[in-house]
Amino acid sequence: MKHHPFTKLASILVVCLMAFSSAAFADEAQLTDMVKQMQKQMSDLQSTVMTQKNEIQALKAGGGGNIQVAPSGVEVTPPMSEAEFNQRLGSSLGGADKWLKDLKFSGDLRLRYEAFHLHGNTAANGYQPDRNRFRFRLRYGFEKTFNPEVKVGFSMASGDKAVANGTQGGYNGDPISTNQSLTNDFNFKNIWIEKAYATYTPNWAKVNLVGDLAVSGLEVTAGKFNNPFEKGSTDMIWDRDLKPEGIYEQINTNLLTTDNFNLKAYGLAGQFLLQEGGNTTTGTAIAGGNGTKDAYLWAYQAGLAPKFYLPGLERAVDALSAISIYSYQGYATNSNWYINNTSTANGLSQANGNPLYDGSTLAAENFNILSLYQELNFYPYGIPVKPFAEFARNMSNKSGTPQAGASNFSMQNGEDAWGLGLALGQLKKKHDWQASYQYKYIGANSVVGAFNDSDFGGYNYGGTDKAGSVIKLGYNLTDYLALNAACFLVRPITVRDGAATTNGMQADQSVRRFQLDMTYKF
Repeated sequence: MKHHPFTKLASILVVCLMAFSSAAFADEAQLTDMVKQMQKQMSDLQSTVMTQKNEIQALKAGGGGNIQVAPSGVEVTPPMSEAEFNQRLGSSLGGADKWLKDLKFSGDLRLRYEAFHLHGNTAANGYQPDRNRFRFRLRYGFEKTFNPEVKVGFSMASGDKAVANGTQGGYNGDPISTNQSLTNDFNFKNIWIEKAYATYTPNWAKVNLVGDLAVSGLEVTAGKFNNPFEKGSTDMIWDRDLKPEGIYEQINTNLLTTDNFNLKAYGLAGQFLLQEGGNTTTGTAIAGGNGTKDAYLWAYQAGLAPKFYLPGLERAVDALSAISIYSYQGYATNSNWYINNTSTANGLSQANGNPLYDGSTLAAENFNILSLYQELNFYPYGIPVKPFAEFARNMSNKSGTPQAGASNFSMQNGEDAWGLGLALGQLKKKHDWQASYQYKYIGANSVVGAFNDSDFGGYNYGGTDKAGSVIKLGYNLTDYLALNAACFLVRPITVRDGAATTNGMQADQSVRRFQLDMTYKF
């Protein structure tokens, strides 16, 4: 068959094109494989870099930033994992690490210099001369949480000299002070059980009721514990070192929640034991009985805590309004008030300011105290500001009623106490500061002198029948070390008979008390 030359040329061109196309397709397939291989290598390299980065960070965290490069040929031990660490710790402690979980230790050491200026009054006139003393306070303890519902706590603290109490053994001579004075020729100092308690916070008590109304928690604590009534009161009633004994219950509720206003409330009840079997050292026996009368304290407090925003303030304003009732049963009679710090200066017997009308009964005869407390917390320019006030009245005071056999009974009435104060700043971390001022007026029969602020007054008697100012300053040198100073300018409300006179005028019976503290918390 004869072909046209043009046909031959076309055939040759088609064959060449097909050959070229096959070569091109082959090169494209190879190129695709090459790209895929490069992508895989880049992915592997990125994974290696991230692994090395994580190892470097782990080495820095474990070695304080000092990374040591092992010599050539030496095997480097990888950092211990958390699981391996826990396993080794458990093996070393024989399983005790489970008990150490959720165990918190805490304490503090306070060194104090204290000076008293009593305007030259001498012991011969019933008042001690000026005095300088150095003291310390040491407290240490732990709290163990077993689960979200149960925890226990225990702590020990320094304290005053031991005092015998009949057949019950010794006890600290002052329930409102954990200070120890540096004296007695280098002798050893006492340490006592400060707290021992168990707390139950059941989850079943958290209940949503209607709308925003809800019970946010219930707490029941028994033993010897921090005073829950400090929240809605001042030291005009409760010294901050006092640790009540017995049981208390507190319920917390949410009443209302909005964008600009929240309202919470709480209720608190305490059943505290003061004297079991009465005071076996000085108590007066009950006729027909084998001992003295028991003494108890039934305490109740209710509080409202609103939180709201005001124009111009970045942070919300917190407020607290609280009303409390403290009903003492059997305390003022049968010498149950006796705590080893009773003074009979100038023929006027008193128990930390509460006067007596005979050898075993306080002049008030009963203490049923109503307290109203109010505080406000706001933060202008980021500075915490807290004004606060409290008023208290002993509604069962009988000191104005004539009693048979009363002697040196000149502190009648005095059933009211009140205080006003302002605090600026707060002490939480390094360079924080705080300044406060408080004025207190405490009638002789208004509150129990054995339990309120032990620093408000002189060092030979304390708590009531006093009025005056308290000025405090504090600064945190570090997160754990604080420097504090305090000045107490106090005068007696009742002028005491027998005090020194000058040109027929009564001597100045006021007290100036100064304190300088260095406190380390750990």
